[in-house]
Amino acid sequence: MAEAVIKVGTWGANGGSHWDMGPADHIKSIKICAMAVVDSIAFMYVVGETAEDTPRYGGPGGAPNLIKFFDEEYLTAISGYIGEYGGTPCISQLTFTTNMGTYGPYGDGGGAPFNLPVEEGKIARFYGRAGTYLKAIGVYLKPN
Repeated sequence: MAEAVIKVGTWGANGGSHWDMGPADHIKSIKICAMAVVDSIAFMYVVGETAEDTPRYGGPGGAPNLIKFFDEEYLTAISGYIGEYGGTPCISQLTFTTNMGTYGPYGDGGGAPFNLPVEEGKIARFYGRAGTYLKAIGVYLKPN
């Protein structure tokens, strides 16, 4: 029987295309491309014994940053800002927190802040909306 997950969010704007990374046992890495705003995000995750990569969600711009997680590391919070770039609403900054540290911020920020600390459990996977930039992000939570 699959573990129950709780869908939380999204933070950000409408528009672009919906994406969902799908079920994951463990997120191994996050590749986030950002400069002024978050251009795109992609994930490597494990299901069973198999590592899989998601497509890049968002546009081709931004400087690439790769966050690699230890096997025992898991996401405990996400925060950021919802702003505008060139008249386009988007995620202007993201920061990820794990049980072992903090990664980011990625993007210059500005706009309305959001923050999701997870008191019990972990962030298991992500979904959202993307176009030229990352438009919105949400999470699935599950117990540890």
